[in-house]
Amino acid sequence: MPQENLAGGLLEAYIPELGPATRGKVRDIWTVDGDNQTRVMVTTDRLSAFDRIICTIPGKGKILNLLSAFWFDQTRNIIPNHVIGIPHPNVVFARQAQSLPVEFVVRGYMARATTTTSVFYKYETLGKREIYGINFPDGMKPNQVLPMGPILTPTTKADTGHDEEITDEQAQEMVDSKFGDGVWEKAKAASFGLYERMRKVALSRGLIPADTKFEFGIDREGNLLLIDEIGTPDSSRWWLAETYEERLKNGEDPENYDKELIRKWLKSVGFTGDGPVPGIPKDMIDRVARAYAIPYRMLTGLELPDYPPSGPKAISDAVLRYLSK
Repeated sequence: MPQENLAGGLLEAYIPELGPATRGKVRDIWTVDGDNQTRVMVTTDRLSAFDRIICTIPGKGKILNLLSAFWFDQTRNIIPNHVIGIPHPNVVFARQAQSLPVEFVVRGYMARATTTTSVFYKYETLGKREIYGINFPDGMKPNQVLPMGPILTPTTKADTGHDEEITDEQAQEMVDSKFGDGVWEKAKAASFGLYERMRKVALSRGLIPADTKFEFGIDREGNLLLIDEIGTPDSSRWWLAETYEERLKNGEDPENYDKELIRKWLKSVGFTGDGPVPGIPKDMIDRVARAYAIPYRMLTGLELPDYPPSGPKAISDAVLRYLSK
């Protein structure tokens, strides 16, 4: 990967006192306490697309962490979540939970998208009319609202490579065979409830959640929890409501503030996951950084905090102070 792609922002967190981290695409994670029931999750500024680490986007980590915190608070009466505390804008202390083996993607619109798991790709490019076990009518237009209302399109969780399309029945078998009868239906109901809450809150503040991804886990007591993140520009497609109808009428894509910006740029230069990662121009990194900040400001009504800084030492100090309480 070109080094200029990593020139700004938080690439990795280091907390030697906690031992080596488990590093995901975006988060660095440690398990702490004697019973291994608490996780320290640091959201870095790494950005992934097409299952590859692409670059760092300055400020992205705290946007994801703080916007998730906003949505966790907004939805806690629908389903409990994993949050214990947030001692730093990039850090969450979370309850340990065993992840359900599927991702829960709720879609309200036929979003024009670059990913192969998108309904649009399967409908428009592959010509399919039965997608995720759901029948779609002919004549649908890119970015229109789905005529049947919000749908759940589960996918597998691939450790390497791409997530795969599965049906409701396949997902239920995968979840309930591991965690017991009824867990799938409970998580499915929570997914629709969460999306509806997000939609109502977002529309009142000028945004449309075209689609979004949820992840769930089971804690030591057997409780179903909402985990990972919720309502971020990484996990959701955010559209500007004010211009949506006019742009739809004109055949234009909605104004969006999410990861699709970098996906489209990468595809335009011929990168879809194979071969070397291209260099990302600074103006593109700056554009993505500005776009990611917009949903945070519009949804929370707040500006991103400048302090404390998002450097490795400030993060390590905040984590260790929290642990010493």
